[in-house]
Amino acid sequence: MKNRPEKNQRKALLFIALALTIAQLVKIPLNHYTGTFDVTKDIPLHMCNFLPFIMIVVYITKSRVIWATVFFWIVLGVSQANLTPSVEYSLFHYDAIRYWMVHLGLVLLALYPAIEWKWEIELRDVGRTILWLNIVALIIYVLNLILGSNYFYLMGKPPGTTFFSILPPWPAYILVLEVIIAIWSLMVLGIFKMVRKKGYSDKSRTIESEP
Repeated sequence: MKNRPEKNQRKALLFIALALTIAQLVKIPLNHYTGTFDVTKDIPLHMCNFLPFIMIVVYITKSRVIWATVFFWIVLGVSQANLTPSVEYSLFHYDAIRYWMVHLGLVLLALYPAIEWKWEIELRDVGRTILWLNIVALIIYVLNLILGSNYFYLMGKPPGTTFFSILPPWPAYILVLEVIIAIWSLMVLGIFKMVRKKGYSDKSRTIESEP
């Protein structure tokens, strides 16, 4: 895609974001049809489930600020969900297909602007991402109280063996996660800057070596 106009690239990425969003929304009527719908589990209120909606906004508005805010959520949160999946079904159950589509697709959508469009992330983006993460968590916490649910895993750890398994019990793990997210976000920022700087340095040496 990199040799195509950026406008076409953005359309392709927007199509992927729409496909992931549709996959999230289709889960609701499918679970109703199979009689397995559970309001405490099947509304797209987990981070990985509502991020496709945000990525639609990113690619419609081409907003670097919104992208940089959720970049850390995806790189740190969605990526670890790929390494320690919490999906309850095996392939080729439709919910397993949806799970892997969304989690792998989000990583692609987050990395593409950084790699191909050279969008930057800054220190202030770390502060912004932590601020908005807490705002969203507060809203979903209230919804959890109303629904009796555990969206965002604010009321308890996710099932199975995941990254959360090594953390202390509720509610202490939420505070530990706050610290971990801040440290890891700064680490990601540092790695991002190092890779970017090395890329510019390699490019400069290539240009200088040309006759």
